[in-house]
Amino acid sequence: MQYAIVEISGRQYLVRPGQVFEVDKLPEKETKLSVDKVLLTSDGTKLEVGKPYLKKTLEFEILETIKKPKIRVATYKAKANTRKVKGQRRQMTKIKLVESVKKA
Repeated sequence: MQYAIVEISGRQYLVRPGQVFEVDKLPEKETKLSVDKVLLTSDGTKLEVGKPYLKKTLEFEILETIKKPKIRVATYKAKANTRKVKGQRRQMTKIKLVESVKKA
């Protein structure tokens, strides 16, 4: 397999074998993740497209959970003399594609 498009936590990702990428936070108890929502796979010459999903499962290894940099949003209303600051620091999980398993 050269690349695949999978759906994890309601978002679609283009993945390649051995590639490390970030997804929304997953439970920390697990070390492996099986994804059966495979939308498309390609091995260079052959392209398989699901309707909506293929009957394949991809195995991912959960590497670590990280925090992204803090994002701050400030609002100000001049005449009312109102100030508000909101912030957020997203938690992400780094995962790596290990192997693909064909379902029967």
